[in-house]
Amino acid sequence: MKKLLLTITLLLCGIITFAQENSYSVIKGVCLDDRNKALENVGIYSIDSILLAVSDESGRFTLFSSKENDSIFASHLAYNTVNHIIKKEDFTKDLILKMEISSTILPEIEIIGNIPRVAYDNKVISIEDYEINEKGIYMIAKRRRNAALLHLNFSCDTLKEIKISNKFYNIYKDIYGEMHLVSNKEVWQIGHLMKKNDFMEMRLLYHSSLENFLKAFSNVACATDSIVVTGHYFFYNTELYYNYYNTDGDKKPNLLRHIVNYEGRDLAINMKKFGSFENASDMFQRPIYNPIFKTDTALVLFSFDEDKTIIYNHLGEYIKEKPLTFHKYKHWSGKMKVIQKWNRKVILDEATSTFYTTFSEDGITTIKKIDVKKGTAETVSVLGGFPFIENLRIHNGKAYFLYANDYTNNKRLYEVEIN
Repeated sequence: MKKLLLTITLLLCGIITFAQENSYSVIKGVCLDDRNKALENVGIYSIDSILLAVSDESGRFTLFSSKENDSIFASHLAYNTVNHIIKKEDFTKDLILKMEISSTILPEIEIIGNIPRVAYDNKVISIEDYEINEKGIYMIAKRRRNAALLHLNFSCDTLKEIKISNKFYNIYKDIYGEMHLVSNKEVWQIGHLMKKNDFMEMRLLYHSSLENFLKAFSNVACATDSIVVTGHYFFYNTELYYNYYNTDGDKKPNLLRHIVNYEGRDLAINMKKFGSFENASDMFQRPIYNPIFKTDTALVLFSFDEDKTIIYNHLGEYIKEKPLTFHKYKHWSGKMKVIQKWNRKVILDEATSTFYTTFSEDGITTIKKIDVKKGTAETVSVLGGFPFIENLRIHNGKAYFLYANDYTNNKRLYEVEIN
């Protein structure tokens, strides 16, 4: 009898101990920055680098089957790694992991502290496309059964909304900053009825076919009050002619710049000579990249094939040129080669007349500000935790982009200060 009671007692103790251990197996926690703001996409790892959890948009995470005295660490590209040894009290209250902004400089990547946040917070919709001008932000918002065109201010408050067909997929901003709603067959200009400075109503105004719209705008690069600049590609996109036309009624083209990619042209000539050019013509479908922009004071042409930045006045008259170096590096052969991580992209912040470019590595985008006078570029933001962003725009010192980071795959609009 005593043996039976002893056995039952031992079993009960074991059950109680097992229950206690299981009650302590789950830990709930939150990741915060030094200003107590939630940190999203922080990886929580075990001591042997096994991913245990990822913090959500509220900074929260859950650890399962954890034990007292286990070592874990929190990792984020823009913050210093935080190590923590699990204590008994962590099972009964939230584990708070405070993270400080990193000042570490990795090869070719300087970590910048600002973290992107959701600018327009509506999980029900997916943003198909968006554009920005001085009037605000325009978005195509798609729900499960319908779509809408939204006009937001720069605080991302909705000013106006109209229902549109699901067939519209793109918002195009023309050289004058006007917005157009685009489908596979037609284009509508987005207009406003205004009373003084207030937006009273948003409407779809002038309508044209997509074919006619492309004829009117596809070759137009930029415009001032005095001239319109057009770009035309020749010889399988290896040569680019920029011409300008005076807006005073003279329709005669004036040559602004002729740019040639000699390496690509020589390759095309050699391939054509040996009779295999037609089969490999897809190699030359991508045009050479030498964009021109209008600012408040000048026309700025980034001639990457000539390694020059060329400045013109608003009449198309040459002013000066500067070296352009940020897109190349010195190869071991002694030749200057284009950096493969460079995205061949220049972005103009029209509100500040500041130029930016982007580099990508493993899907992570680095934004650099271009020094037009020196031809160099300085890192201003690394969008860590947001791989393969879409539709990057910059306005008034803020970068905007689309990103889908939850199970719904809905694209959301993010913003981050970069100045």
